[in-house]
Amino acid sequence: MRRLLILLCVFVSLSVAAEPLSEYQLKAGFAYNIAAYTEWPATDRRNFNFCTLNEENVGLGLAQFEGKQLHGRRLVIARLTSLVAIRQCQVLYIGEREAANLPHILKQLGDESVLTISDASQVTAVCVRLALDGERLVFDINLEHCQQARLMPGSNLMRLARVVTKP
Repeated sequence: MRRLLILLCVFVSLSVAAEPLSEYQLKAGFAYNIAAYTEWPATDRRNFNFCTLNEENVGLGLAQFEGKQLHGRRLVIARLTSLVAIRQCQVLYIGEREAANLPHILKQLGDESVLTISDASQVTAVCVRLALDGERLVFDINLEHCQQARLMPGSNLMRLARVVTKP
């Protein structure tokens, strides 16, 4: 837990020392750290695909992580505009513009181990929901949706969540 707190503090403190980070850069940093502290089933994939679906701003914020190692694999950022390749993603960030399509998106994902993240206010059927609470960025975890995708957020991550919804 201490390591996660330090990472989040460093990420935020770097923004204070330089230019302030935008909301989308913060969301990208949170999403990256959430993915880092989530356990995935074993796979033989060479890359770790972090996708955004019609969410250009968060996709641009994620560009700073392109090529880094995540879960022992090279991180690839994909900014998708259709559902064609979503089953190849390990993380799928679903923005406000796609919130109405969430049932169709989840149906397309089927039983794939994809960590779904959204910042859309009306969305609850994802693994992690990011939200602004005043001027703070917070996140909620829905364990039922994580377990359906065979994913397990780390205990340290769950302690930092504002809300953890259990099945």
